[in-house]
Amino acid sequence: MQVSTRVRDSGSRRGGFVSAATALALGLTLTACSSGAARTSTEEPSTPSVTASAVSAVDPGPTDPAATDGPIPTVTADPLTPAKPTPSAPATTTTAPPTPQATATDPGSVAGSCERTLPAYPVLQPGAKGPAVRALQCFLNDGDYGPVVVDGVYGAQTRAAVKKVEASFEGPAPKPGRIDAGMWVLLISRTLGDGTLKVGAKGPDVVTLQRALRAAGGTITIDGSFGAQTKKVVQRFQQANRVGDDGVVGEETLFLLKMGATIG
Repeated sequence: MQVSTRVRDSGSRRGGFVSAATALALGLTLTACSSGAARTSTEEPSTPSVTASAVSAVDPGPTDPAATDGPIPTVTADPLTPAKPTPSAPATTTTAPPTPQATATDPGSVAGSCERTLPAYPVLQPGAKGPAVRALQCFLNDGDYGPVVVDGVYGAQTRAAVKKVEASFEGPAPKPGRIDAGMWVLLISRTLGDGTLKVGAKGPDVVTLQRALRAAGGTITIDGSFGAQTKKVVQRFQQANRVGDDGVVGEETLFLLKMGATIG
């Protein structure tokens, strides 16, 4: 507005020549201003694009692997959890073997191998071995002095059972640990019942009686039948212990047998 006013004033004073020169100068000025404004308007948008590109280049964004720190430990921890129970499972199968070991020392497992009838019942001392020791161990088990493993060795376990027998004596054992005729008779007779045995009787009690009479020093066949031979040996036993000689195994004779009396 100011420029056009000046042109109007100059035309009135100096005429048309001045007006033409002024108009030309005004046109150049307007052209320069418009080009400067256009330059300014075209340069300004470039600034935010540079800034945006710079920011995008510097910003690590979500593609940075460090941003995934959270999920990584979770993924690696999962496979470790099922790996632990796997080795612990076989430990259960290794606890099964103790069962057969427990039965290996069970006296019942060898009870069937006992041979209680011997041609003679010899004197035994700790450390002895053989069939007679096996018979001794069987009689100890029969009399509830065990349990003793029937292995034919007069060792610590057998000695401990014999001590139980000796503890039932009225006084101390004359020869501790020694198995003589009286000890054999006592052990064998312990399983005798209380019934009277006489001629005509048969069965397990007669077998036990005949074994005890053989261990006491009698000559007798062990057949489970109470016949004439058995009666004669019973009479010898009664005479040696002064309880008559009727050949009937009654209460008194049974008592002497269970106390370990012998024929002589």
